[in-house]
Amino acid sequence: MRLSVIAVGIILMSANAYANTNIGQQLSICAAETDKSVRLTCYDELAENIEISTHPTAIAALTKITAAEELQQIPKSVTPTKVESVNTFGLSKKALGKQVEKIYSEVLTVKKDPYGKLSITLSNGQVWKQNSPDRYQVKKGQRIFVTTGALNSFLLGSDDRNSTTRVRRLK
Repeated sequence: MRLSVIAVGIILMSANAYANTNIGQQLSICAAETDKSVRLTCYDELAENIEISTHPTAIAALTKITAAEELQQIPKSVTPTKVESVNTFGLSKKALGKQVEKIYSEVLTVKKDPYGKLSITLSNGQVWKQNSPDRYQVKKGQRIFVTTGALNSFLLGSDDRNSTTRVRRLK
């Protein structure tokens, strides 16, 4: 019973998301991207801008959108608009274009929360927190790096050891 209610809810939400014909056009624009990170960012921006409505004609609007109509609306070239800099490394999920992949910095402070997660303040003013309470040692004054991982994740590590830990940026 509960699964059928969830399934009906998912179907209604997806039908409502397609009610607007602009969404179908924007999906086809995202699908036309050849660069994986640009395509994923396009989908993320589209998902943030979707307004879910409970309009009864959502399913009818879904059937009106055809692949031929969508393909006619694809622009010939889509150019990136934003470039991520070192100051915004780890903050911006919507940055397009060339991105910084690795930054080095010195550790100013290391704190541990009640759950065992590290909170690390770097000399460049950034504050990073460990995602899980995995055992990982970082010392004050140590030179560490933060690098990009899969699906907008970040890894903290140092060159003198062969392990990293997943982190997220707080400031």
